Amino acid sequence: MLLLLLSADGQIVNWRAMAHIRRGRFRPRSITQNPVSRHQINSPVYHQQIMLFDALIIGGGPAGLSAALALGRVCRTALVLDSGVYRNEGVTAMHTVLSRDGSNPVEFRRTAIEQIKHYPSIHFQQANVVEVRQTEVAPDYTGFTATDSESRTWLGRKLILAMGTEDVLPEDIPGYRENWPSHIYQCLFCDGFEQRHHPIGVLTFANPSYNHLVLMALNLNPDVTIYSNGPVSSDSSVQQALRIALARGAKIDSRKVAKLINNGPGPEKGITVEFDDGSSVRLGMLLHRPATRNRGQHLIDQLGLKMREGTGEIFVDPVFAETSVKGCFAAGDTADMFKQVALAMGSGLRAGGVVSMQLCNGEGVRAIASL
Repeated sequence: MLLLLLSADGQIVNWRAMAHIRRGRFRPRSITQNPVSRHQINSPVYHQQIMLFDALIIGGGPAGLSAALALGRVCRTALVLDSGVYRNEGVTAMHTVLSRDGSNPVEFRRTAIEQIKHYPSIHFQQANVVEVRQTEVAPDYTGFTATDSESRTWLGRKLILAMGTEDVLPEDIPGYRENWPSHIYQCLFCDGFEQRHHPIGVLTFANPSYNHLVLMALNLNPDVTIYSNGPVSSDSSVQQALRIALARGAKIDSRKVAKLINNGPGPEKGITVEFDDGSSVRLGMLLHRPATRNRGQHLIDQLGLKMREGTGEIFVDPVFAETSVKGCFAAGDTADMFKQVALAMGSGLRAGGVVSMQLCNGEGVRAIASL
Protein backbone atom coordinates (compact mmCIF):
# COMPACT_ATOMS: atom_id res chain seq x y z
CA MET A 1 0.00 0.00 0.00
CA LEU A 2 1.23 3.51 -0.83
CA LEU A 3 1.97 5.29 2.43
CA LEU A 4 0.56 8.81 2.44
CA LEU A 5 0.29 11.57 5.01
CA LEU A 6 -0.80 15.17 5.44
CA SER A 7 1.44 18.07 4.58
CA ALA A 8 1.33 21.17 6.77
CA ASP A 9 -1.41 22.65 4.56
CA GLY A 10 -3.57 19.56 4.86
CA GLN A 11 -2.74 18.05 1.48
CA ILE A 12 -2.05 14.34 1.06
CA VAL A 13 1.53 13.68 0.06
CA ASN A 14 3.83 10.71 -0.44
CA TRP A 15 6.54 11.02 2.21
CA ARG A 16 8.87 8.63 0.42
CA ALA A 17 9.14 11.24 -2.35
CA MET A 18 9.99 14.03 0.10
CA ALA A 19 13.63 13.76 1.07
CA HIS A 20 13.54 17.05 2.95
CA ILE A 21 11.44 15.46 5.69
CA ARG A 22 14.67 13.95 7.01
CA ARG A 23 16.16 17.41 7.37
CA GLY A 24 13.41 18.52 9.71
CA ARG A 25 11.66 21.07 7.49
CA PHE A 26 8.50 18.99 7.03
CA ARG A 27 6.03 19.00 9.88
CA PRO A 28 3.21 16.46 9.57
CA ARG A 29 1.00 18.32 11.99
CA SER A 30 -2.22 20.29 11.78
CA ILE A 31 -4.98 20.38 9.20
CA THR A 32 -5.56 24.11 9.34
CA GLN A 33 -5.69 25.84 5.95
CA ASN A 34 -7.31 23.14 3.80
CA PRO A 35 -8.67 20.54 6.17
CA VAL A 36 -9.80 17.18 4.92
CA SER A 37 -13.57 17.17 5.36
CA ARG A 38 -15.29 14.69 7.60
CA HIS A 39 -17.16 13.17 4.67
CA GLN A 40 -13.78 12.51 3.05
CA ILE A 41 -12.59 10.67 6.15
CA ASN A 42 -15.66 8.45 5.96
CA SER A 43 -15.28 7.79 2.24
CA PRO A 44 -13.86 4.59 0.69
CA VAL A 45 -11.13 6.66 -1.02
CA TYR A 46 -9.79 7.75 2.36
CA HIS A 47 -9.29 4.16 3.42
CA GLN A 48 -7.13 3.50 0.37
CA GLN A 49 -4.76 6.00 1.96
CA ILE A 50 -3.21 6.06 5.39
CA MET A 51 -3.28 9.52 6.92
CA LEU A 52 -1.03 10.64 9.72
CA PHE A 53 -2.62 12.45 12.64
CA ASP A 54 -0.82 14.14 15.49
CA ALA A 55 -2.78 11.86 17.83
CA LEU A 56 -5.09 8.91 17.65
CA ILE A 57 -7.58 8.91 20.53
CA ILE A 58 -9.29 5.58 21.21
CA GLY A 59 -12.48 6.22 23.14
CA GLY A 60 -15.12 8.94 22.90
CA GLY A 61 -16.14 9.30 26.53
CA PRO A 62 -15.31 12.25 28.80
CA ALA A 63 -11.55 11.54 28.80
CA GLY A 64 -11.20 11.07 25.05
CA LEU A 65 -13.36 14.07 24.22
CA SER A 66 -11.48 16.27 26.68
CA ALA A 67 -8.16 15.26 25.11
CA ALA A 68 -9.56 16.03 21.65
CA LEU A 69 -10.76 19.45 22.77
CA ALA A 70 -7.35 20.30 24.20
CA LEU A 71 -5.61 19.32 20.97
CA GLY A 72 -8.12 21.20 18.86
CA ARG A 73 -7.45 24.38 20.82
CA VAL A 74 -3.79 24.32 19.77
CA CYS A 75 -4.46 23.28 16.14
CA ARG A 76 -3.19 19.74 16.46
CA THR A 77 -4.79 17.03 14.35
CA ALA A 78 -6.52 14.20 16.15
CA LEU A 79 -8.87 11.39 15.24
CA VAL A 80 -11.28 10.12 17.89
CA LEU A 81 -12.04 6.44 17.30
CA ASP A 82 -15.17 5.60 19.29
CA SER A 83 -16.96 2.26 19.64
CA GLY A 84 -20.17 3.93 20.81
CA VAL A 85 -20.32 1.73 23.93
CA TYR A 86 -20.09 3.43 27.34
CA ARG A 87 -19.99 2.33 30.97
CA ASN A 88 -22.91 4.58 31.95
CA GLU A 89 -25.24 3.11 29.33
CA GLY A 90 -28.79 3.39 30.66
CA VAL A 91 -27.95 6.12 33.18
CA THR A 92 -30.28 9.10 32.77
CA ALA A 93 -28.40 11.64 34.89
CA MET A 94 -24.76 12.14 35.81
CA HIS A 95 -23.61 13.97 38.92
CA THR A 96 -20.59 15.69 40.50
CA VAL A 97 -19.89 17.46 37.20
CA LEU A 98 -19.75 21.17 37.94
CA SER A 99 -22.42 23.15 36.02
CA ARG A 100 -23.70 19.90 34.46
CA ASP A 101 -25.04 18.15 37.58
CA GLY A 102 -28.02 16.03 36.59
CA SER A 103 -27.28 16.17 32.86
CA ASN A 104 -28.13 13.23 30.65
CA PRO A 105 -24.86 11.51 29.60
CA VAL A 106 -26.08 11.12 26.00
CA GLU A 107 -26.82 14.84 25.75
CA PHE A 108 -23.52 15.62 27.45
CA ARG A 109 -21.56 13.70 24.81
CA ARG A 110 -23.63 15.15 21.98
CA THR A 111 -23.03 18.70 23.16
CA ALA A 112 -19.32 18.04 23.67
CA ILE A 113 -18.92 16.65 20.15
CA GLU A 114 -20.84 19.56 18.62
CA GLN A 115 -18.52 22.02 20.35
CA ILE A 116 -15.36 20.10 19.45
CA LYS A 117 -16.39 19.99 15.78
CA HIS A 118 -15.85 23.75 15.68
CA TYR A 119 -12.14 22.91 15.64
CA PRO A 120 -11.36 21.75 12.07
CA SER A 121 -8.31 19.71 13.05
CA ILE A 122 -10.37 17.23 15.10
CA HIS A 123 -12.20 14.36 13.43
CA PHE A 124 -14.45 11.55 14.61
CA GLN A 125 -14.91 7.99 13.41
CA GLN A 126 -17.08 5.25 14.85
CA ALA A 127 -14.87 2.19 14.92
CA ASN A 128 -14.20 -0.92 16.94
CA VAL A 129 -10.40 -0.92 17.18
CA VAL A 130 -9.01 -4.45 17.25
CA GLU A 131 -5.28 -3.82 16.89
CA VAL A 132 -2.76 -1.14 17.81
CA ARG A 133 0.93 -1.20 17.03
CA GLN A 134 3.92 1.00 17.68
CA THR A 135 5.73 1.36 14.37
CA GLU A 136 7.47 3.77 12.00
CA VAL A 137 4.86 6.17 10.63
CA ALA A 138 7.25 8.54 8.81
CA PRO A 139 10.98 8.41 8.02
CA ASP A 140 12.85 7.99 11.31
CA TYR A 141 9.65 8.70 13.26
CA THR A 142 8.03 6.13 15.55
CA GLY A 143 4.29 6.44 16.05
CA PHE A 144 1.25 4.20 16.18
CA THR A 145 -1.23 2.45 13.92
CA ALA A 146 -4.79 1.52 14.83
CA THR A 147 -6.84 -0.98 12.84
CA ASP A 148 -10.54 -1.61 13.31
CA SER A 149 -12.81 -4.62 12.77
CA GLU A 150 -13.42 -3.53 9.17
CA SER A 151 -9.66 -3.57 8.43
CA ARG A 152 -9.45 0.22 8.28
CA THR A 153 -6.12 1.59 9.48
CA TRP A 154 -5.11 4.98 10.84
CA LEU A 155 -1.71 6.41 11.77
CA GLY A 156 -0.84 8.75 14.62
CA ARG A 157 2.31 10.31 15.96
CA LYS A 158 0.95 9.81 19.49
CA LEU A 159 -1.69 7.52 20.96
CA ILE A 160 -4.17 8.27 23.76
CA LEU A 161 -6.04 5.32 25.25
CA ALA A 162 -9.37 6.39 26.73
CA MET A 163 -11.45 3.24 26.27
CA GLY A 164 -12.83 3.30 29.79
CA THR A 165 -14.00 0.30 31.78
CA GLU A 166 -17.08 -1.87 32.05
CA ASP A 167 -18.88 -3.35 35.03
CA VAL A 168 -18.96 -7.15 35.22
CA LEU A 169 -22.47 -7.81 36.53
CA PRO A 170 -22.99 -10.99 38.57
CA GLU A 171 -24.88 -13.74 36.77
CA ASP A 172 -25.77 -15.78 39.87
CA ILE A 173 -28.43 -13.40 41.23
CA PRO A 174 -31.64 -13.45 39.14
CA GLY A 175 -32.96 -9.97 38.43
CA TYR A 176 -29.66 -8.18 39.01
CA ARG A 177 -29.23 -7.04 35.42
CA GLU A 178 -32.87 -5.89 35.24
CA ASN A 179 -32.22 -3.51 38.16
CA TRP A 180 -28.89 -2.12 36.91
CA PRO A 181 -28.47 0.85 36.83
CA SER A 182 -32.03 1.92 37.68
CA HIS A 183 -32.05 0.66 41.29
CA ILE A 184 -28.59 -0.83 41.92
CA TYR A 185 -25.78 1.70 42.36
CA GLN A 186 -22.07 1.36 42.99
CA CYS A 187 -21.16 4.99 43.77
CA LEU A 188 -23.02 7.33 46.12
CA PHE A 189 -21.35 10.37 44.61
CA CYS A 190 -23.00 9.43 41.32
CA ASP A 191 -26.34 8.09 42.58
CA GLY A 192 -28.25 7.90 45.84
CA PHE A 193 -29.04 11.45 46.94
CA GLU A 194 -32.44 11.35 45.23
CA GLN A 195 -33.27 8.02 46.92
CA ARG A 196 -32.15 9.01 50.42
CA HIS A 197 -35.66 9.15 51.93
CA HIS A 198 -36.16 5.40 51.43
CA PRO A 199 -34.54 2.36 53.09
CA ILE A 200 -31.11 1.48 51.71
CA GLY A 201 -29.68 -1.98 51.20
CA VAL A 202 -26.06 -2.99 50.65
CA LEU A 203 -25.67 -6.23 48.70
CA THR A 204 -22.85 -8.41 50.11
CA PHE A 205 -19.92 -7.34 52.26
CA ALA A 206 -17.24 -8.87 50.08
CA ASN A 207 -14.24 -6.86 51.22
CA PRO A 208 -13.27 -4.09 53.68
CA SER A 209 -14.04 -1.35 51.15
CA TYR A 210 -17.74 -2.04 51.66
CA ASN A 211 -17.38 -0.46 55.08
CA HIS A 212 -16.89 2.93 53.45
CA LEU A 213 -19.95 2.39 51.27
CA VAL A 214 -22.06 1.58 54.34
CA LEU A 215 -20.75 4.56 56.31
CA MET A 216 -21.54 6.93 53.45
CA ALA A 217 -25.03 5.44 53.09
CA LEU A 218 -25.71 6.06 56.79
CA ASN A 219 -25.20 9.77 56.16
CA LEU A 220 -28.07 9.65 53.68
CA ASN A 221 -30.47 7.55 55.76
CA PRO A 222 -30.01 5.77 59.11
CA ASP A 223 -32.04 2.80 57.78
CA VAL A 224 -29.23 0.82 56.15
CA THR A 225 -29.12 -2.99 56.03
CA ILE A 226 -26.30 -5.18 54.75
CA TYR A 227 -27.75 -8.14 52.84
CA SER A 228 -24.71 -10.38 52.91
CA ASN A 229 -26.27 -13.19 50.84
CA GLY A 230 -24.86 -15.80 53.19
CA PRO A 231 -22.10 -15.72 55.80
CA VAL A 232 -19.61 -12.85 55.67
CA SER A 233 -16.00 -13.83 55.11
CA SER A 234 -14.08 -14.74 58.26
CA ASP A 235 -11.07 -12.75 57.06
CA SER A 236 -9.95 -10.52 59.94
CA SER A 237 -9.91 -7.32 57.88
CA VAL A 238 -13.43 -7.95 56.60
CA GLN A 239 -14.70 -8.76 60.10
CA GLN A 240 -13.14 -5.60 61.53
CA ALA A 241 -14.73 -3.49 58.78
CA LEU A 242 -18.08 -5.14 59.47
CA ARG A 243 -17.82 -4.40 63.20
CA ILE A 244 -17.26 -0.73 62.40
CA ALA A 245 -20.28 -0.64 60.09
CA LEU A 246 -22.51 -2.28 62.71
CA ALA A 247 -21.21 -0.01 65.46
CA ARG A 248 -22.14 2.97 63.32
CA GLY A 249 -25.75 1.75 63.14
CA ALA A 250 -26.04 -0.52 60.12
CA LYS A 251 -27.96 -3.79 60.38
CA ILE A 252 -27.08 -7.14 58.79
CA ASP A 253 -29.25 -9.83 57.22
CA SER A 254 -27.40 -12.98 56.15
CA ARG A 255 -30.28 -14.77 54.39
CA LYS A 256 -29.58 -16.02 50.87
CA VAL A 257 -30.96 -13.79 48.13
CA ALA A 258 -33.22 -15.67 45.71
CA LYS A 259 -33.91 -12.86 43.25
CA LEU A 260 -34.23 -9.11 42.78
CA ILE A 261 -37.40 -7.52 41.42
CA ASN A 262 -37.63 -4.18 39.62
CA ASN A 263 -40.89 -2.60 40.77
CA GLY A 264 -40.77 0.28 38.32
CA PRO A 265 -39.06 3.67 38.02
CA GLY A 266 -38.21 5.79 41.02
CA PRO A 267 -37.33 5.01 44.65
CA GLU A 268 -41.01 5.03 45.64
CA LYS A 269 -41.46 1.79 43.70
CA GLY A 270 -37.85 0.75 44.13
CA ILE A 271 -36.39 -2.72 44.24
CA THR A 272 -37.59 -5.82 46.08
CA VAL A 273 -35.12 -8.31 47.53
CA GLU A 274 -36.66 -11.78 47.74
CA PHE A 275 -35.01 -14.41 49.95
CA ASP A 276 -34.79 -18.19 49.81
CA ASP A 277 -37.39 -18.54 52.56
CA GLY A 278 -39.98 -16.68 50.44
CA SER A 279 -39.93 -13.47 52.46
CA SER A 280 -38.99 -10.15 50.88
CA VAL A 281 -38.17 -6.52 51.57
CA ARG A 282 -38.66 -3.41 49.45
CA LEU A 283 -35.90 -0.80 49.26
CA GLY A 284 -35.36 2.57 47.66
CA MET A 285 -32.00 1.42 46.30
CA LEU A 286 -29.44 -1.33 46.59
CA LEU A 287 -25.71 -0.62 46.75
CA HIS A 288 -23.24 -3.05 45.24
CA ARG A 289 -19.79 -2.86 43.68
CA PRO A 290 -19.44 -5.33 40.82
CA ALA A 291 -16.00 -6.03 39.45
CA THR A 292 -14.74 -3.85 36.61
CA ARG A 293 -12.49 -4.59 33.67
CA ASN A 294 -10.83 -2.47 31.03
CA ARG A 295 -12.51 -2.07 27.70
CA GLY A 296 -9.94 -2.73 25.01
CA GLN A 297 -7.80 -4.92 27.24
CA HIS A 298 -6.61 -6.64 24.06
CA LEU A 299 -5.11 -3.32 22.92
CA ILE A 300 -3.37 -2.88 26.26
CA ASP A 301 -1.94 -6.39 25.96
CA GLN A 302 -0.78 -5.82 22.38
CA LEU A 303 1.26 -2.81 23.49
CA GLY A 304 2.59 -4.63 26.56
CA LEU A 305 1.70 -1.79 28.91
CA LYS A 306 2.57 -1.88 32.58
CA MET A 307 -0.50 -2.30 34.80
CA ARG A 308 -1.29 -1.36 38.39
CA GLU A 309 -1.14 -4.40 40.63
CA GLY A 310 -4.34 -5.22 42.45
CA THR A 311 -6.63 -2.71 40.74
CA GLY A 312 -5.89 -3.45 37.07
CA GLU A 313 -5.65 0.06 35.64
CA ILE A 314 -2.98 1.12 33.16
CA PHE A 315 0.04 2.51 34.99
CA VAL A 316 0.74 6.10 33.93
CA ASP A 317 3.15 8.77 35.00
CA PRO A 318 1.16 10.78 37.58
CA VAL A 319 2.28 14.10 36.09
CA PHE A 320 2.47 13.43 32.35
CA ALA A 321 -0.12 10.63 31.89
CA GLU A 322 2.32 8.66 29.73
CA THR A 323 2.26 4.87 29.89
CA SER A 324 5.26 2.55 29.98
CA VAL A 325 5.40 2.82 26.16
CA LYS A 326 6.83 6.14 25.03
CA GLY A 327 4.35 8.23 23.09
CA CYS A 328 1.35 6.27 24.37
CA PHE A 329 -0.87 7.95 26.97
CA ALA A 330 -3.88 6.77 28.97
CA ALA A 331 -6.69 8.83 30.47
CA GLY A 332 -9.97 8.33 32.26
CA ASP A 333 -11.31 5.22 33.97
CA THR A 334 -8.83 2.88 32.30
CA ALA A 335 -6.00 4.67 34.13
CA ASP A 336 -7.68 5.75 37.39
CA MET A 337 -9.17 3.69 40.20
CA PHE A 338 -11.41 6.67 41.05
CA LYS A 339 -13.85 6.44 38.16
CA GLN A 340 -15.69 9.74 37.87
CA VAL A 341 -16.71 11.85 34.87
CA ALA A 342 -15.03 15.01 36.15
CA LEU A 343 -11.79 13.18 36.94
CA ALA A 344 -11.82 11.56 33.50
CA MET A 345 -12.25 14.97 31.88
CA GLY A 346 -9.28 16.32 33.81
CA SER A 347 -7.04 13.40 32.93
CA GLY A 348 -8.00 13.71 29.25
CA LEU A 349 -7.03 17.37 29.30
CA ARG A 350 -3.72 16.45 30.91
CA ALA A 351 -2.98 13.82 28.27
CA GLY A 352 -3.87 16.17 25.43
CA GLY A 353 -1.69 18.91 26.87
CA VAL A 354 1.33 16.65 27.28
CA VAL A 355 0.89 15.28 23.74
CA SER A 356 1.03 18.84 22.44
CA MET A 357 4.09 19.59 24.55
CA GLN A 358 5.96 16.52 23.31
CA LEU A 359 5.10 17.26 19.68
CA CYS A 360 6.29 20.87 20.00
CA ASN A 361 9.51 19.80 21.70
CA GLY A 362 10.18 17.17 19.06
CA GLU A 363 9.63 19.62 16.23
CA GLY A 364 12.02 22.04 17.89
CA VAL A 365 14.71 19.38 18.25
CA ARG A 366 14.37 18.38 14.59
CA ALA A 367 14.51 22.01 13.50
CA ILE A 368 17.79 22.54 15.37
CA ALA A 369 19.21 19.32 13.93
CA SER A 370 18.43 20.49 10.40
CA LEU A 371 20.47 23.72 10.68
